[in-house]
Amino acid sequence: MSYHLPNNGWRVACQAFAEALRPPIQMRPSQWARENLIVPDGPRKLDRWDPTLTPFIVEPLDLTAPDSPVNTFCVMKSAQSGFTTMLLAAIGHTIALDRADCMIVQPTDSALSDFNRKKLQPTMEETPATRRAVARQTSRSASGSTIYEKRFGHFTLTLALASSSADLRSKTVQKAFLDEVDEYPIDLDGQGPPISMVEARQESFLRDGTWKRILISTPTIKGASVIEAAFEASDKRRWHVRCPHCEDELVFEFGPNFHFDQKWPHRAYYSCPSCGGVIGEQDRSRMVRAGRWIATAPAPGRSPGYHLDALSSPFVPWDKIAERYVDAAGDPQKLKAFYTLTLGVPFEMKGDAPRLETLMSRRESGLDRGHIPARGVLLVGSADVQGAGIWYEVMAVARTRETWVVDAGFLSGSTESPDAEAFVALKERVLDRAWPDAWGRTRKLDALGVDSGFRAPCVYSWTRAHQRFNPLSKGKHVVLALKGATGWNRPAIGLPVDVDVDFAGKRVHAGAKVRTVGVDGLKGVFMDDLAKEGIKSGKPSDPEGYCHFPDWLDEIYFKQVTAEYCDDEMYRGRSKRVWRQRYRDNHMLDCRVYNLALLASLGFDKMESDDWSDLEALRGAPGGEALVAMDTEGAAAAVVAQAEIAVVEPQGRKLTWREAMERRNVSR
Repeated sequence: MSYHLPNNGWRVACQAFAEALRPPIQMRPSQWARENLIVPDGPRKLDRWDPTLTPFIVEPLDLTAPDSPVNTFCVMKSAQSGFTTMLLAAIGHTIALDRADCMIVQPTDSALSDFNRKKLQPTMEETPATRRAVARQTSRSASGSTIYEKRFGHFTLTLALASSSADLRSKTVQKAFLDEVDEYPIDLDGQGPPISMVEARQESFLRDGTWKRILISTPTIKGASVIEAAFEASDKRRWHVRCPHCEDELVFEFGPNFHFDQKWPHRAYYSCPSCGGVIGEQDRSRMVRAGRWIATAPAPGRSPGYHLDALSSPFVPWDKIAERYVDAAGDPQKLKAFYTLTLGVPFEMKGDAPRLETLMSRRESGLDRGHIPARGVLLVGSADVQGAGIWYEVMAVARTRETWVVDAGFLSGSTESPDAEAFVALKERVLDRAWPDAWGRTRKLDALGVDSGFRAPCVYSWTRAHQRFNPLSKGKHVVLALKGATGWNRPAIGLPVDVDVDFAGKRVHAGAKVRTVGVDGLKGVFMDDLAKEGIKSGKPSDPEGYCHFPDWLDEIYFKQVTAEYCDDEMYRGRSKRVWRQRYRDNHMLDCRVYNLALLASLGFDKMESDDWSDLEALRGAPGGEALVAMDTEGAAAAVVAQAEIAVVEPQGRKLTWREAMERRNVSR
C-alpha cells in the first residue's frame, strides 16, 4: 500500500526525512565509474569508461571515496594521460552516491570554461546517474544549477578560478579537486597562494577527517613547480610493469634503456635493465594493463603521490616520443615542452650565463656592423626605452635558430614625447633603415618590438603612428608595443590587448595594442643558448641556437647580457625560481628577450623545411642544406653561385631560386 502526500511543505519534509534515513550505497568510485561513467572524449568517446585502458587511475580514484583513510594526494603527470577522467569519475561518484559539497579549481577562465563545456557538462548529461541527480541549469530559479555551480540535492559542485579570491572564499567544501596547480598564481591578492585559501575552506571537516584534497598537474620549471614539491614530499609511487623475459618489475623511463634511431622511422624500443631483453611497442599495452603502483619512498606521515609519463601512457606511441625528443634537440623551448608535457617532469632551466670574459673571447671577425650575415634569413629588432635615450639590438636568425648581432647601441636623446629626439633616431636608424645582406640586396626589419614598461603613452603613440605591415607575417603588424611579465608559465608572447581609450573610457578602434612577453622563460632560453660552445671554442661545428657575436661589440654589451642570473627564493614558505641582477644595467638582455619573443610572433617554431626554403629563395639566398652548411666567410662564393643560377626568361621575368635550380638540373 502506498500513500501519496499532497504537494506541500509536508511532502518536502517527509522526502528529506526519508532521504536522511536511507542507508548509503557502498560502491567504490572505480566500480561506479565502470558501471556508469560515460567518457566525453578520447578513443571511447560517449562510451562507458573502460578501466583496462587506463588502469593506473583506479587506485588514486578509489582514494577519493568517503571511507578512504587518505585525505590528500598528488598526481604529477604528462599531458593526455587519463587523469582528467579520474577527476570526472570522482565528481560523478560524489554527485551520485557520496553527496558532499565539492569544488573544482582551474588556473584560468579559459581553462575553467573549456573544462566545463568540453568535459564536465557532457559527462553529466550523458551519464544517467548524474543527469538525474543534478538540477537543470536555469537563470532564475534559486534551486537550479548555473554554469559555475551544479546543484545536486542539498549539495553543490562549485567551479572556481585560482585567480579569483572571491571564488575561493565563497564556499565551505568537503572535497577540493585542484587541477593544473603549477599554473596557479604564487600570491593571490596579497592573501597567499590559492591552495592555502582552499585549505581554509575545508577547516570545518578537519576534526572528523572527512575532507579530501587532490592536486593534479603537469610540472613546469624545476624549483618553481608546486606539483614537484608535493610529489617530493609524498611516498613517490611509480607504475611498475613486469618484464616478459625475466619477470622482474621495472618502470618505463626515458633514459639509456629507451632506444631509438635519430632519423625517421625511429624504431623505438625498450630494453629491460635486468636482463637486457627487448620490449617492443606491441608488448607495452599488455604490460601496462597488468602493472601496479609501488611507493618508492615510503615513510611515516607521507601522503600518496603518483607520477606517470607518456612512456606508460596508452595514448602516445614510443616512436612519437622519440620524434618529439629528436625535434626538440638544441631548442630549450621545445625541450621544456618535451620534459614537462611528455615526460611529466619539471624542466631545469640554465641558471646563469657563461663568464663575461668567456663570451668576449668568442667574438668573431668578418661580421661587419649593420650587415646581415649569409644565413640570417629573419631580421628582428627591439628597443628598451629609458629616460635619457633608447637601447636597441638588431638580430639576424637562421633556420637553425643561430643568431647574429647585426647592430646594437644606445640612441641618446629625450623620450618625453613620441616626436622626441630618441624616437626620431629609432625610426631613422632602425625601423626605416635598409639593412644590406650578403646577396647584394637590402632588407628592412621583419618585426620591431618596443618595451612599453617606461614612457608607456609615448610608446603606444609611436608604435601606432609608425606601423608597418609585413607580407611574411601575413598582414600582421611589424611594430609591436611589448610589456614584460614574470611567470614561468607565460607564453613567449601573448595576444594583442587594446590599450587606447577615449575620454569616456571606451576602447579606441584601431588604437594601440600591447603584447605581453613571458620574460622568465625566454631568459632561460637565452642563458641555455649562451652556454653552447661552437667552432670558436674548438668544437667541430656551431650547434642549433648558437649565439654569434661580432668583434665590434664592447664590454658594455656583454656586461648587460650577463646582468642577471636565476636563483631560488623562499616566498611564504615555498621555494620559487627568480631572476636576480648581477649588474645594474640589463638593457641588452631585455632587448634580446624581446627579440626572441618577436620570433615567436612570426611563427618561427611553426615553420617547416619547405617554408624555410621558400623564404630563403624569396630573399635571394640558396636554400636548404647548401645555406645551412655555409659559414660567414663563404658568403662571397655563394654570391657567385647565386649569380650563376639567376636565369632570366626572354620575357624579362626573373626566375625564382627553385625554378632556376630545377631548370639547371634538367639541363645537366
